[in-house]
Amino acid sequence: MYFDYLNVLVFSAVGLAFVFATMVLGTILRPKRKQDQGLEIYECGELPFGQAWVRWDIRFYTVALVYLVFAIEIAFLFPVMVVIGDVLRDQGAAAGSGIGYVSLLHVLVFVIVLFMGLVSVWAKGDLDWITTYDQPDYNPPSRELVIPLIDAPAAAAGVPEKTGEKPEGDEGSAA
Repeated sequence: MYFDYLNVLVFSAVGLAFVFATMVLGTILRPKRKQDQGLEIYECGELPFGQAWVRWDIRFYTVALVYLVFAIEIAFLFPVMVVIGDVLRDQGAAAGSGIGYVSLLHVLVFVIVLFMGLVSVWAKGDLDWITTYDQPDYNPPSRELVIPLIDAPAAAAGVPEKTGEKPEGDEGSAA
């Protein structure tokens, strides 16, 4: 029984040793940059200008994510459609099972759900490159900074400032 634990321990130790050995070997073998030219940001052969940390619009990520979802859908649908063709013709591994139209229904439900996702993203306007803003410009209300005057000797002694007003919340109390 302890032999199984020893196997796990040996494999874990070899794995950790491999990770650290490759890190040390990479540190030793990689070229050392001694000039500033090698430390510049590489912009696909173009001279860089401005800061590298620029805020990108979220629409770039939304469009990329939608593209990725549909590219993966197409990659999955090609082999599925080949198999569905065999199933509907009652050939191949599913011959005689009678699952042709049920499997076609499952694939159609999958495509319809993804299509509804595309309609939702499109209806929200997330795929528009140029968005329109129909609301009036926001102008925050101007607030004047009111600094209450405090009697310095009274405030230092802990005596509340005397005013002619009642404190808030004491409308119904008798004096």
